[in-house]
Amino acid sequence: MLGKKHATRGGSSMAAETKEYKSYLANKCVIGYGIINGIVNAAIFFGMNASNPDVTFAAGKIIEEIVMTGALLGLILTWCVVPLTKMDLKKGVYKADADCNSIIAKLPGGTVTLSIPVGIIAALIAGALAWVFTLVLPLPLTRTSMMVFKGCMCAIVGLVSGFIVVTRTTIGFELEAK
Repeated sequence: MLGKKHATRGGSSMAAETKEYKSYLANKCVIGYGIINGIVNAAIFFGMNASNPDVTFAAGKIIEEIVMTGALLGLILTWCVVPLTKMDLKKGVYKADADCNSIIAKLPGGTVTLSIPVGIIAALIAGALAWVFTLVLPLPLTRTSMMVFKGCMCAIVGLVSGFIVVTRTTIGFELEAK
């Protein structure tokens, strides 16, 4: 399945190159699980706080909000990304050549069992970054400042979580194929 894939649409033939693993990973993680996820989470946060435009967030509340969001993001992202990645692997969208000797290979391979460590890792990264940023940001944050901050944090945590999930799923697919 490596090389070119051919599909027909409306009688015409379209050819699409099979992506290299790193290209697929960068595209999915940076754009999809990073930037788009950050925008969606910022919009959700804004909607949840729309009725209270004067709300402010002190350091403790910022860290709490970001840690909980990071944990949930890691869990939910895993549940969504594992089946999508397996589908792309089966279709030959990208070459499965992840590093089978990496520390990520030691994580459990099932969707539910992988979601737990990814959720924990996401919460730890989110909490650590939020804590560092609360040391340098002018506090308290306004609703709009918190929305931007949360969007940026979700983009970072989504990127890292997506990288872990895609890599582990790819490794599992490679091992099954051998």
